[in-house]
Amino acid sequence: MTYYKYFAVLLSCVIFLFVLGFSPIIGQETDTPMLPESIDLTNHFEKWELRRINQGSRPTCSVCTVVGAIEYANAMFGKAPRCLSVEFANWAKNDATSQKQDGGFFSDIWKGYQKHGLCSEELCPYGNKFEPKFVPNDEARKEAKTIHDVSLEIHWIKRWNPKTGLSNEQFTQIKTALGKEIPVCVGMRWPHKARQSQGILLSVPEEDVFDGHSVLLIGYQDDESVEDSGYFLIRNTNNPKSNEKISYLYVRQFTNDAIFITVEKQSTNNTQK
Repeated sequence: MTYYKYFAVLLSCVIFLFVLGFSPIIGQETDTPMLPESIDLTNHFEKWELRRINQGSRPTCSVCTVVGAIEYANAMFGKAPRCLSVEFANWAKNDATSQKQDGGFFSDIWKGYQKHGLCSEELCPYGNKFEPKFVPNDEARKEAKTIHDVSLEIHWIKRWNPKTGLSNEQFTQIKTALGKEIPVCVGMRWPHKARQSQGILLSVPEEDVFDGHSVLLIGYQDDESVEDSGYFLIRNTNNPKSNEKISYLYVRQFTNDAIFITVEKQSTNNTQK
């Protein structure tokens, strides 16, 4: 009888802890969100008629990528699809940070957006080359303030650091954002010479990359046949004709910084601002 008595007490304790949610097994399961095996936001870009931005020969990949994410966020919010000005964003970034350079970091581009907003491509078209003395006209600057009235918010998954890749938590945050149908801007070290298999950009040794290039992640596919068990779909402003693929391992190893952009009312759990 004593054995059964002790067993009954132990069972009661286990049930009590389970009800209170103290089970370490349950806690471990709820820490990691359940994610689908694949996500592809291509249909949203097509449905909202969002263009593929072409950076041309200029080093404006980060500016183009952020503008693309802002266009997507505006469309997701219900605003009429429109082409926003990369040239204006580039000028605003320089004005906000007292610089005179073509291209820049996500953080500086966002400072420019916060200060000036963003006008349409029509009022401030993209130039074939960088003009350090360029200043948008009054009409463009006035319209930019109007577009800025849509309250957007930047969410940092990883602050810029070219010496590290992604932690497991940061990698999961990227997939979680994509699972919520939000694209992710990533700045990465890029290969001097691409190594590919089945159209997927694969990892290379550390000494074979340079800093760097920015792209927009627009989906992913879990696939055991690919290194690190899957790949991301990307919009690359150096190749505006079609989507590209890049392995999980490459993104995990060589991501310098990562952000996503939403309207303020959207839920953004597990993000680092």
